[in-house]
Amino acid sequence: MKYSVSVESTAVGVGLAPQRPKPVREQAELPNHILEPAWQGTRVLVRIGHDGPRFVGYDGPVDGFRELFDAIQAETRCTSAILDGVLVTNWEDDRDLEVDPQGNAFTRESPRRQIFSAFDLLEVDGDPLLGVPLLERKRHLEGLVTPSPNVRLTAYVTRGLRAWRETLTGLGFTRVVLKDWNSPYSPGQTASSWLVVDKLNPPKLK
Repeated sequence: MKYSVSVESTAVGVGLAPQRPKPVREQAELPNHILEPAWQGTRVLVRIGHDGPRFVGYDGPVDGFRELFDAIQAETRCTSAILDGVLVTNWEDDRDLEVDPQGNAFTRESPRRQIFSAFDLLEVDGDPLLGVPLLERKRHLEGLVTPSPNVRLTAYVTRGLRAWRETLTGLGFTRVVLKDWNSPYSPGQTASSWLVVDKLNPPKLK
C-alpha cells in the first residue's frame, strides 16, 4: 500500500534523525493519546536494508552490537525498514526463584545484555510512513516485527494512565511518554504531540 505524505519518499533514510519528544514536568491524562514507558537507553533509528549506518541517533550514527542488529533484521519481515526505538544496555531478564539440593532458595545470575525495544515504524519496503497516524504506524510495526528475547515491542495503553503509572513504577520505569495517536512523524524535530512526563497527575474531574 502506498501512502501520500508531505516528505519526499527519497528523503526517507537519508539523513533521517529521530523525532524528539517535548519534556514536561507534570501532565494530566489527555484525550486521544496513548501512554508508553520511557526506556532508559540510547534512542536510535534502526535502518534495515539501507546503505550507510545501521543505527542513527539524534546526532548521527550510533555504535551498536552487530549481533543485535542481525537479530532485529531476522525478526523484521521485510526487505527494508526504518524502526524507531531504544537500545537498552545492561538488560537483565526476570530471574525465577530456584531451590538447590539442600533446599535453599536462590535466584540464578543471568548475564546482562543489550536489547532493542521498538515503538515506531517510519518506512517499510520503500513506502514512507511519516505522514501516517501514529496508531496506524504501530499496527504496521506489530505486524512486521516478531518479539524475541533481544527484540521487544514497547507496550502502550490508551486509557487508565494513573493505574498504569503505578505498574510502570513497580517495573522500574521513572518516566512515561504521552503520544497523540493521530500525529504524523517529524524527523529531527521536537514535537509537542509527544510529551515525556516525569510525573503524571490523575485526570481532573469535570
